[in-house]
Amino acid sequence: MTAASRWCARIVLTGVLPIVCLALLLAALHGATWGWVVAACGLLLVVLLQTRRLALLAAWIDGPQQGEVPDSGGAWGEVFRKLSRKLRLDARALAEVEARLGSFRDAMDAVPDGLVVLSESHQVQWANRAAGEHLGIRLPRDGGAIIQQLVRAPGFAEYLSSPAGQPPFVLLSPAVRRRAYSLRAVPLGERNTLLVSLDVTDARRVEAMRSTFVANVSHELRTPLTVVSGFLEHFGDDSAMSAEQRQQFVRLMSEQTRRMLSLVDDLLTLSRLEADDAPASEEDIDMADLLAQLQAEAEGLSGGRHRLQFRCGGPGLRGNRHELHSAFGNLVSNAIRYTPAGGDIRVRWKLRAGVGVFSVRDSGVGIAAEHLPRLTERFYRIDRGRSRDTGGTGLGLAIVKHILLRHQAALVVDSQPGAGSNFRAEFPEWRLRPQPSPDLPAADEA
Repeated sequence: MTAASRWCARIVLTGVLPIVCLALLLAALHGATWGWVVAACGLLLVVLLQTRRLALLAAWIDGPQQGEVPDSGGAWGEVFRKLSRKLRLDARALAEVEARLGSFRDAMDAVPDGLVVLSESHQVQWANRAAGEHLGIRLPRDGGAIIQQLVRAPGFAEYLSSPAGQPPFVLLSPAVRRRAYSLRAVPLGERNTLLVSLDVTDARRVEAMRSTFVANVSHELRTPLTVVSGFLEHFGDDSAMSAEQRQQFVRLMSEQTRRMLSLVDDLLTLSRLEADDAPASEEDIDMADLLAQLQAEAEGLSGGRHRLQFRCGGPGLRGNRHELHSAFGNLVSNAIRYTPAGGDIRVRWKLRAGVGVFSVRDSGVGIAAEHLPRLTERFYRIDRGRSRDTGGTGLGLAIVKHILLRHQAALVVDSQPGAGSNFRAEFPEWRLRPQPSPDLPAADEA
């Protein structure tokens, strides 16, 4: 017996059967006429009651209120209660689905790659926030628009018509800072297409930097190799070369060989620093002892041509002594190389506002503001000829930057043309040691 049959039986038993029984009783007592009258009136009353309950049901379905079930007894009351429970369950399920959909949309908006769902005719059905940044798609404004009308780039329509087997389509943004996006179309279901956009600007920039780096290395090595090769050709003919010329050629070849060795050593050092995020070992460094060593090296490099002043008035430092010695030595040697004879160079280690500061101030030629952001780039030189004359490889400040990054320190440069430069390496407080190192003699503040 089906549920509908059971409900019909309940309505008959609760509504019609009592009337029929009453009509039969009156017909037996007072005649058939009274029985038919009572039966007709009773059935009319049942029809009116059922009609009223149907009207209540229709009105309640149009705007059901939680917890407000129409007051109707019997089988109809149970129908209302079942409908109310079913509506509550459906509303709860719908709320859960909407919450999951909202979470899914938030997750898709958090994805850094652009995602666009296209219909079979390439109409935009949905897009995440990154797609708006990459392709300029804005919903609901662009909902239903043809993607080729929004992304106007030569070759994009042809790629979208047959993306299978093709490499990703590269789109260049016309923004002020040009961005590059890699677009890939993949099937989504039977008829839809998912268009994925990936920002490849940084990857292309890294590739360009790699190419530039290789070109710079080749250029830096070509000059000394050309010199050495040219001199070796002269050595093939002993009769055409005097002893004085031979010694001069040997000296020049030795200089160029040392330059190549220095360049290779710096390249290996830079490669090792970039490969590791942290120093292999650390120790507590006596900064007074390190500055004394730097002072001795600076005096040998300067040869008495500059007035050197070193002062240590700060605490000890936790780090890799060999790396920090290399970084500080680079800063000091740069100051000596680019400061004319008779200039002042002041080196100081001090504590300032909880930060350990190693500073090298010189009275050299100074640096123009447009060069400051690029000083730590590999092979970047303000004056290529002057840098080669002083023996620089163009990698010193790049090495300094990586060593400081490995020690969570920052390099700050203040300089003006004709007013000298001040290079500061600033170390966080947690790398400092509470015991102050003894001051060195000769102490003018840097």
